Amino acid sequence: MRYILAAVSLVISLVLLGLGIGQRTIWAPPDSIVSQLEQPTDAQLIVFSGETLNTHDGRQTLTITDDGPVTAVVGRDHDVLGWIGDTRYAAAQLDDQDSLTLDEQGSDTEPVPAIAGNDMWIEVHEGEGRLQFDIDLPVGFSIAIAGEPGTPAPADVRVDWPFDAKTPLFGPLMTAGLVFLALALLFFLLALRSHRRRRGPQRRSHRDLSRSERRALQRDARAGLPLPDRAIEPTASADGEQGAIDPATAEPEVGEPPVSEPETGDPETRPEQERGTAERRAASRTRRRVGLIAIPVLASIALTGCGPQYWPSPAPTDTAAEPTPTSLEETLPPVALTENQFERVLESTRAIVGQADEDLDAVTAARRLAGPMLAARQTNYQIRSQSEDAEALPGIPDGEVQLLLPQQTEAWPRTVMAVVAWENAEQAQSTLVFEQAEPRANYRLIYQTTLGSGVQLPAVASPTIGAASLPDNTVLLQRQPGEITMAYADVLLNGEESEFASWFQEEGDALREQIGKAYKDEQRANPDLELTNLEWFNGEDESAPMMLVTNDGGALLATSFTETQRTTPTEEGVEVSASAGAAILAGVDQSETGIEQTYQIQVLFAVPPAGAPEGARIQVVGYAQSLLDAREVQE
Repeated sequence: MRYILAAVSLVISLVLLGLGIGQRTIWAPPDSIVSQLEQPTDAQLIVFSGETLNTHDGRQTLTITDDGPVTAVVGRDHDVLGWIGDTRYAAAQLDDQDSLTLDEQGSDTEPVPAIAGNDMWIEVHEGEGRLQFDIDLPVGFSIAIAGEPGTPAPADVRVDWPFDAKTPLFGPLMTAGLVFLALALLFFLLALRSHRRRRGPQRRSHRDLSRSERRALQRDARAGLPLPDRAIEPTASADGEQGAIDPATAEPEVGEPPVSEPETGDPETRPEQERGTAERRAASRTRRRVGLIAIPVLASIALTGCGPQYWPSPAPTDTAAEPTPTSLEETLPPVALTENQFERVLESTRAIVGQADEDLDAVTAARRLAGPMLAARQTNYQIRSQSEDAEALPGIPDGEVQLLLPQQTEAWPRTVMAVVAWENAEQAQSTLVFEQAEPRANYRLIYQTTLGSGVQLPAVASPTIGAASLPDNTVLLQRQPGEITMAYADVLLNGEESEFASWFQEEGDALREQIGKAYKDEQRANPDLELTNLEWFNGEDESAPMMLVTNDGGALLATSFTETQRTTPTEEGVEVSASAGAAILAGVDQSETGIEQTYQIQVLFAVPPAGAPEGARIQVVGYAQSLLDAREVQE
């Protein structure tokens, strides 16, 4: 019966193990989920949102095939949609069968420019004819795909997701198969043991003597000791009759060394030795049998430690709730750009402006400069093109970024402030203010001021949080930003006599020391200029002030204005000499009617909040000055 049970258990085990192995081989599910887009579109752009690509878990692989160049950019949702604007595009979606479909949106069919190269993109992938890349696109980000500018987007797009090939029956089948295998071995060993016990002796009436027992009997016989009855072993003669073996006259077995000397020892201890030998043999047989059974048992136990994909799991319950913000960053608008993006912007600005300064090319400079910075560069290039001795304006700082403050916004224009050092530690740090005027434009440098010596910037938020901006007529600051620029220009002209003098902190204001009222009074009193009349006027700049809020509720305000110095003779026959740069711009070296020189002045203010303690004033923390224009005074 035990043999039958062993055979049945073995058959069941083989069937279960075969089914389990089949779960991971011939019946195994595919290793990936593939969605192929085969729907052509007239739209110039195809957009994959993070929600669409995260329909399945795992890192996504996109394969795009087209006849010409292929470009795919990665950016935040509002950046991608902002760049697209009203342009007609196709939003990719997954249906219930995991097939990609397109939902066309927008109405403008005008050709769009090349999508690569914008500062907003986190990643840019380009290829010719075929483009493939892996990405783990988070929710809140999108991928925009385009072909040749002005042509329809590629229609052959495939998305692959790694598939967690779950085989929930593999674990139970393999475990059950190994358990039945252990039972088959156990039944077989029990049947074998029972058979041996029932078989009985065939040619001997009792068990064979061991080698040590035979040696002991031989020694006793040679010593003349009486032999026990069990020493006479029956044996079969040649004719089939049984006889007895006399240990005294028995020959040693083949391979057994003869015993020449009787061993010493107490005969009473021999039975104990015999019992110990028998027990050791029995224990060895038991261990072998247990080992045979333990192998499949241990294997089945090991299977229980396999991954959850090999075992049935309860159906997931839909307990998803609306996500709640867990950090300050998640409750605020996103920052205009990240630190990595700014590093790329800064490197590009350095390279382009450096090349423009070398070639004296204002068109090249306009790719990364605008507003006061571009106007100052245009004037400087004009002067340097006619005078080798003219000095160039300071370049873009080549050191590390010491501070970065992007604006919190999803709209345009966008502002970013940064403090950047020079590799030459003796040079003062510069504050750079960039602006992105519209989604399809790159960031351009509007203001660059040199930080004053010993001036401490107010504390600002981290680059991942950013700062909000404020309108020019805000009441949250000590003074409205729209009033600050020309109020300070009046202070430079009139000093303490200005009605706005109490607005600004005089201590530490290096710009006031250089070109303030005291400097102007010294120029008027200069004996070399006693036959001339010096006048100064200020004017508004075309560029609007740019500001970002600080941690104390105040703001950093970057602005600019113009200051014009008019020098006219007081007597006939007196000529006014122009400086080298002004002479080139005015077209004359000397004039009997006078020379006007217009300077651009950039200033970075730290403006206290409306509820600042008494005595808090607006502080100048950075400034820059450059010649903007010159002309001869007309009579």
